[in-house]
Amino acid sequence: MEPSTIFILLACFITGISKFSVGGMGMVILPLMMLVFPGPEALAVIVPLYCLTDMVAISTYRKNINWGLLIKLLPLCAVGVLGGAIMLKGIDTQLFITVVGITILLLLLLSFWLDYFPLPVFTNKYAVWIAGPVVGFISMVANAAGPLMGLFLLEQKMEKQAFVSTRCWFFMTTNLLKLIALASIGLINIDTIEMSLVGIPALLLGMWIGYLIVDRLPQRQFKILVRIAISISALNLLFLKGK
Repeated sequence: MEPSTIFILLACFITGISKFSVGGMGMVILPLMMLVFPGPEALAVIVPLYCLTDMVAISTYRKNINWGLLIKLLPLCAVGVLGGAIMLKGIDTQLFITVVGITILLLLLLSFWLDYFPLPVFTNKYAVWIAGPVVGFISMVANAAGPLMGLFLLEQKMEKQAFVSTRCWFFMTTNLLKLIALASIGLINIDTIEMSLVGIPALLLGMWIGYLIVDRLPQRQFKILVRIAISISALNLLFLKGK
């Protein structure tokens, strides 16, 4: 098996597990895929697979969705996705690598900060006007908006079922918007579709294993491992600059 195929399968396997994991695991996926596709094409391989996992997720979480919040949030998120797509169109590969690496490291530092200090901006009544575009942009460019969106939803004081369901439906819609945006700027092509198809078995396996074991793992230790993987991945991207 070629190394490129191994990295694709590993990224897809983690994609499957991430649907059942603590926040932040998704930040490992794009750097892994960029070992095969070092430019924005990596997103074109990942996003269709995210749409598939989202379909499974929303079939499970169909109740207590906060539609009022989604109606406010999604148009603003679409603005962020559009801004990200404009940035990605024709972006230099090395610049993309650097942007993704720095973005992921900054989000990782933010996650450490939030372990000890709150972020008042997401408790403000106008938070939706900030969260929507920012989450859409970061999701489009770096595939790393999960922790920020989780933080925003936590501040809405929803009960657990509503939190999970609303999050699932938000990301399904966001990933569909990203899919349309990637296709419109020509990043989705036969090669990326073939690579997405190659990864489906690993994706399904990851979802199954994640469902079976992640809840049994100690969350603190698992979170530490995820953060270590994120750090290595982001630093590797910055190290690749100029190669």
